[in-house]
Amino acid sequence: MPAIRDQEYVAVVDRERPLIEATAYLLTGDQVQAERVVQLVFAELYWRLPRVQHPQIDAFRTVVQTARRRVQLPWEPRERVELIDGPPALPAAEPIIADLRMLPYEQRAAVILDAYAGLPAVLIAKVLERPVGHVSLSIRRARAALASGHPERTSDEALTRELNDAIPHIMRERHDGAEDMVHGRWLSRRRWIQRGAGALVAVVLIVVAVVLINPRHQPVPQAAPAVPISTPSGYSCDPSSATCRAHVLFKWRFRMIQVASSYLDPSGEYFSTFSYSHDNHYDMPSFWTGEGGALAIEMFRLDKGATEVNIQVASSRKFAVRCGATTGQKCIFLRLMDGNSYLMTDSTLADGGIEVQFNATGDEVITVVARNTKRGQILKISTGDLIKLVQDERLRLPKRCCSRR
Repeated sequence: MPAIRDQEYVAVVDRERPLIEATAYLLTGDQVQAERVVQLVFAELYWRLPRVQHPQIDAFRTVVQTARRRVQLPWEPRERVELIDGPPALPAAEPIIADLRMLPYEQRAAVILDAYAGLPAVLIAKVLERPVGHVSLSIRRARAALASGHPERTSDEALTRELNDAIPHIMRERHDGAEDMVHGRWLSRRRWIQRGAGALVAVVLIVVAVVLINPRHQPVPQAAPAVPISTPSGYSCDPSSATCRAHVLFKWRFRMIQVASSYLDPSGEYFSTFSYSHDNHYDMPSFWTGEGGALAIEMFRLDKGATEVNIQVASSRKFAVRCGATTGQKCIFLRLMDGNSYLMTDSTLADGGIEVQFNATGDEVITVVARNTKRGQILKISTGDLIKLVQDERLRLPKRCCSRR
């Protein structure tokens, strides 16, 4: 029964995804890449689930195979025009992540499955499809390399604790399997369509062969080639033009300043306008073709004002500013009763500034930073104001994926 299968699938994802995603992160050292790998792993699991006896082992095997390379999610549009830019990815914050990257991939996978996932050698051998003796040797070599210069890692407990501490907070949450089921259904439908198309092609080839062999049939004249139809970009001008790009960027930031002001300065008495520092990313083709990045605005103060607000809407965690990097404050993880969770500073404007970061839909990350920059009139902004602002639907980027049904 499809309904029972979907219930079983959601239960598996809810139970296994945090462990599998954390494993993908340790393998790749990249939060965004790990999320993409895991999305593909669980979408493919939806297709195979009726035939899988041990979903966790199957997921481990697939994530190790998939994380070797960068993935292209099949439900992502390959061509799109989207306003994105941003800084390069930040280096790994935890030393253990950088040290794992130095290991050969198979040793890295073996020690992660051993020290973090807690699998016995016999199951690791099944995941890696290697003999048990080979796996044991890989684990010993990997642990020896990780302990070089870090003698505390010779302790099983210390190494496991360091690996656990390196996992970002957002990956430690339970995950709603409904989103992965959307991807799984989409992938299943596409594969059924591809199978049907393959059968249709076979039938057509047979018919063509019969026509060519039978001399009584006259050849059918070929139709004229279809005229290609260009896809509208969604803008009233050509994005290849520097003037058009500047116009679109201005419109985007003007719209964002209206959203932010409606929460922080509804009367329009404090912030006079907005700006941004020009970035070379704005003139690169990748900015307009969906390679990932972030847009940001700065709200100008009046002459006697002292409070500055910066807003960034990033297309993924990879391009989002690290929480606390702007104000120098320590960020904490907070989940509210409405189910939403945030990274935020436990501070005030007087302490050096406030930051709130919201991972809205699992993809884009919205960050708001408010701080005082000089003496003058201080705008009364609280953490609660910034939490309300980052939840506004108008700050969300366009949907990139398949629609739910």
